[in-house]
Amino acid sequence: MSSIRKKLLVNENDSKNTRMDIASAGVLANWRPDEIAHMSRFDNIASMCIEEAKRLGRPLDTFEVGCGECWTLRNLYKAYVIKKSDVIKSYYGYDIDPMCELENPFWSNAGNPLKDSTWFQNFNGEIRIQDLTVDPVFKLEDESIDFFWTTEVIEHMGREFIAAWLDDAARVMRPNALAFVSTPNHDGSNDKLPEDHVYEWGFQELKEELERNFEIVDVTGTFIQLPNLKKAMKKDAEGEHEWNGWTPKQFNKLQNRYGRQFLRVVAATFYPEVANNCSWVLRKK
Repeated sequence: MSSIRKKLLVNENDSKNTRMDIASAGVLANWRPDEIAHMSRFDNIASMCIEEAKRLGRPLDTFEVGCGECWTLRNLYKAYVIKKSDVIKSYYGYDIDPMCELENPFWSNAGNPLKDSTWFQNFNGEIRIQDLTVDPVFKLEDESIDFFWTTEVIEHMGREFIAAWLDDAARVMRPNALAFVSTPNHDGSNDKLPEDHVYEWGFQELKEELERNFEIVDVTGTFIQLPNLKKAMKKDAEGEHEWNGWTPKQFNKLQNRYGRQFLRVVAATFYPEVANNCSWVLRKK
């Protein structure tokens, strides 16, 4: 039940159209690391929107690639007691799936155009359907965006298509604008992938791609296999890592506080290079 797989109306380059069924995951208690990590990313980006608007002293012009059901905006709308117009001035959500233009079945206005939903209008939101493997150019003005994010998207496209639309994302961003990118962190082979993934980037490979347009502010793991975590912690203790992660005492506290599924998300933070998935916080050069 981890993802909703849909047949695309237009899909010239065999991108895999899928998205996490977050609403059903909550109702059905399907709280696995992948689902928990998705929710943590949405909340992280929502918090970043608030902080960046405070830093700039004005609301943000934003856009998202692979917007799906706009869960970051939904989280910002529902979970934060703030004046929405102080945080986001405009939002453009790009996706390949026309179903993104319809409201989620669990929300008011279910099944009707999302543009008519009151909550979405708070953000001056607009959904744009576009296959970036065919047309990688965003219909946005140069240097008009303050914050760009994309979560769990690039692994659903062929490797050869990513650079073009990342370049164009940089074009539309203002100098020093903020970006957030998350994707699986592969071990270097792509022979055994989930059926809805086309190509998973290695850590160094993606780092080099992102550094063409962005300065890396931070990179964190979003969830991890516990055996890999324990190996990384052992290297920390032996001084083989260039950074420090959890101490044994801290990790024991985490184990006592969180169940195994949440633990895999929280504990991954310090170990992006060996995590299943990474989140990259960036600034446009």
